[in-house]
Amino acid sequence: MIPPPPKPEPASYVEETLPPGSLAPINTRLLAFVIDALVAVGINLLLLVLLPDFLDRKVAALALFGYIIVRDCLPLKFLGGQSVGKKVMNIQAVTLDGKSLEGNWEPGLIRNAVLVIPFFAIVELVVLFTRDDKPQRGYRLGDEWAKTKVITVAPSIPTA
Repeated sequence: MIPPPPKPEPASYVEETLPPGSLAPINTRLLAFVIDALVAVGINLLLLVLLPDFLDRKVAALALFGYIIVRDCLPLKFLGGQSVGKKVMNIQAVTLDGKSLEGNWEPGLIRNAVLVIPFFAIVELVVLFTRDDKPQRGYRLGDEWAKTKVITVAPSIPTA
């Protein structure tokens, strides 16, 4: 007698994984941005504690905005062309031909500079959600202007 096939796991336990190189889902991108925002706030708070004078508050604020703007193109080998949030979420901003933004300052600055303008950050969020069922799905205005996209990447496995 042939045993019956195993029952599939309930849908709530099945992890949806996309193949590396496919466009990153909006919810993953948003979570990566929240993580990056927390890193930026952490940098800001650390500098405020270390540099308590008035002028130093400006330096701390500049560091916060600076991280948001350059986070995708930092030339740090352990990040591999990803921001901290993108690294955690296994996604990466790349050029349209798939090249990393690590050390590639121009597209990195273009795609993220608009995010430090509060109203425009909201516009970017609306654009990202309203394009979900259109050919531009997955591209915010910063991606279009910088000719970049955000893709999924294989999780990095730490070496001993």
